[in-house]
Amino acid sequence: MKKFLIATLNIILFLIISAAVAAGCFYCYKNCTEFKALFGPGGTEVLGKTNIAQSLSMRSERAGIVALYIFTGIIIVQILVLFVAVAVYRGIRKSGDSAEVKLARLANADIFLDLPLYIGLFGSVSSFMVMSFSSSSGQLIAYSSTLIGIIFCTCLRVFLMYPLKSKLISQTSGKANQVQE
Repeated sequence: MKKFLIATLNIILFLIISAAVAAGCFYCYKNCTEFKALFGPGGTEVLGKTNIAQSLSMRSERAGIVALYIFTGIIIVQILVLFVAVAVYRGIRKSGDSAEVKLARLANADIFLDLPLYIGLFGSVSSFMVMSFSSSSGQLIAYSSTLIGIIFCTCLRVFLMYPLKSKLISQTSGKANQVQE
């Protein structure tokens, strides 16, 4: 029952954070010209009579919106990976296994620490697709997704893996010292 409650609370927290990130991104895109300019060229006005749907400015506007959706999606997926990694490492920490088994499980769970980097790489690759429509729209995705992936990966390694691994190593070395005495 307690595990179910914790999982439910984590899902609710993830959904609230994701909704806040998405709402914040879309609000800033609509209401802040500086934020909107990050996703493409500003000044989408067209002089003279043109077919609005075919104009270059509308093409850039659509590419900016696609870039915004990709950017928001990457941030939400990064947050999801963060929650999954915390849950996996919490499960290892709270398991009743021996320190040696926990260290083996910790080595096996290393992939969860690298997932933010892979998602950042996905963001960089997806930005190239956006750049084929508008070169300036994809630059934010390329740089920010990689940066967010590096930051999340580093935080996971420093705050999740290192303390747990240090504790388990000291436990196993303490047992080895007791056996030698």
